[in-house]
Amino acid sequence: MRNQVLLDLGLPVDRMPEAEVALRLAEFILSLPASGAMASVAIDGASIKVGDAVVFDIGRFMAGTGWEQAKEPQVGRNAWTGVYRRGDKTIRVHSRPGEGDVVTQVNGRRIVARCKKGPLVRKPGGPEYPLLTTALGQAILFEVSADDIVVAAVPDTPVFRKLAETWRCRPLVRRTGIRIALVARDGAVSGLDL
Repeated sequence: MRNQVLLDLGLPVDRMPEAEVALRLAEFILSLPASGAMASVAIDGASIKVGDAVVFDIGRFMAGTGWEQAKEPQVGRNAWTGVYRRGDKTIRVHSRPGEGDVVTQVNGRRIVARCKKGPLVRKPGGPEYPLLTTALGQAILFEVSADDIVVAAVPDTPVFRKLAETWRCRPLVRRTGIRIALVARDGAVSGLDL
């Protein structure tokens, strides 16, 4: 994406916030022909605002990507929580802990994803390894059924891509069945194989 488009959406040029990864993953899954009509997206308040600094402006991002807030947040709730609609699809944004960052359905199977932020510019000693390790570790602990599809999602960058390609082949990752999804700024997602 061009820098001006990113700035218009309020997005940093050098990194992808966790909320962006989760919302783009939900949007991608909802775009699939066999998807359900609704995705639930859990976003931690710290992913939105730290002190007085806005880290990620959900309303601006959703409006800029064609989603309209359909239901105002309840009194006492964060202004960024609520229901967003585009066509016949719905994204419900909430801040309840203990659920997957993205929960939705495809082909009647529930998808539960843990999403992590990440840098888009490579730096020495970058955090990609611990971020993906944490996403996988947290995904293992989800309360899921045998038919559920469990996903660890991170930004699509060369470093994350190399880790994902290597780790997808590891015996224990294969045994758990956890999918490692790479989420791109343009909304493309690889590694789900749904």
